[in-house]
Amino acid sequence: MPEKIHTCRGSEKLPYINLPEEVKMENRTSINLGLTNQHLLSCSGGYLLVEAGSKKKFPRFLRELKDRGIDPGDIRYLFITHHHEDHAGFAALLREVSGCSIIAHQEAVKPLEQGKCVITSGGIVNWRVVFSGFGFYVLSKGVRMLFPPVKLGEGDCLVENDDDELLRSLGVPGKILCTPGHSPDSISLLLDDGSCFCGDAAFNLMPWLGTRYCMPLVSDMERAYRSWRKMIREGAETIYPSHGNPIPKEKLEQNMDHFKQDDLVLTGVLAKLVERFF
Repeated sequence: MPEKIHTCRGSEKLPYINLPEEVKMENRTSINLGLTNQHLLSCSGGYLLVEAGSKKKFPRFLRELKDRGIDPGDIRYLFITHHHEDHAGFAALLREVSGCSIIAHQEAVKPLEQGKCVITSGGIVNWRVVFSGFGFYVLSKGVRMLFPPVKLGEGDCLVENDDDELLRSLGVPGKILCTPGHSPDSISLLLDDGSCFCGDAAFNLMPWLGTRYCMPLVSDMERAYRSWRKMIREGAETIYPSHGNPIPKEKLEQNMDHFKQDDLVLTGVLAKLVERFF
């Protein structure tokens, strides 16, 4: 088998599992914890969880698992789409009760291990978001909220490029796509059936904000749209954002390139504002 392009820190490569064609991904469940969607996908020996929401939602997450008859120890892998608190907030807590391995982008390592959200560049898509209640959340909580540090090590897999092998080796028929734009470390999980779990690469809440399926906070607008094109080119039919309802690919196609980098507001000063006032 060709050399994998992901890095498994401190461990040997995971065994490759050939899935029969009749295996489907119908055995999956979604859990909404208020703002962030979590998805449990069947994998070899248990489940792969997409996203670990805010740390304060962890008790509710455990209750949701219990209601579905799922033991936390059955979660073998945690797929973190990017390092922000509402996506990695209870990752360390989940690891304590499940011993799960973590899959994340290489650029997520430092902020995960610090337990701190980072703004590198970019801004907010429009002033409507800035002056909304959601804009205050983005600035004061969603961006700066700390979370229990996630120490990465043996058995954790760090992705640097698109990967068509790692998930299959875990019994999940799909691939990993690097989908930066909202943040540099954003990755998505695309199943062979066209379901794409994209984190914050897309957004489908509060249409009155006028975000056109973009996350309100974007680090690089051009890269964000390139990520949309990649998801569709690679076979995405239905996009599952971490915030809001599923999005047909046609909706992304219709809104492609609506915003430009120059359209973003608070560009160049956003990180300083957050650091100073929040």
